[in-house]
Amino acid sequence: MVAHCLLNPLTRVKGLESLAFSPAGPLVQLPCPEALYLGLERWAITQNQLDVPQFRRFCRSLIVQYADLLEMLTKEGARVRIVGVAGSPSCGMKTTSRGYEGGRVRECEHMHVPGQGIFMEELIGELERRGIIFDCEEIGQESGT
Repeated sequence: MVAHCLLNPLTRVKGLESLAFSPAGPLVQLPCPEALYLGLERWAITQNQLDVPQFRRFCRSLIVQYADLLEMLTKEGARVRIVGVAGSPSCGMKTTSRGYEGGRVRECEHMHVPGQGIFMEELIGELERRGIIFDCEEIGQESGT
């Protein structure tokens, strides 16, 4: 399973470059929760800004069918590897972003911190509830998604 923007860089926040990713083996492309929730003309955002009940509920609604598919695939012997995006507020697997405290649009600093993005937290929680075993990694080291 791969974060959407690793295969479709058009969903990344404008101004961010594509990430180098060479897929190997069969792939399942996850949806881009930020593009679907906030649109393609969104501003950069941080994990703490997305950590609201509505966004988590939206992420869970996107995840159900993917978790169903993974459950079926693993019963057939498939191994699951989730590839996220370093520093992403949604799809970070090991690092996410924090900062931006709201207010008027302006230049703001943020930082990458250990942790998972909101979408990945919800995905991993669902896979663990189902007993699906997986490996995870992340690609890139940028400032946000």
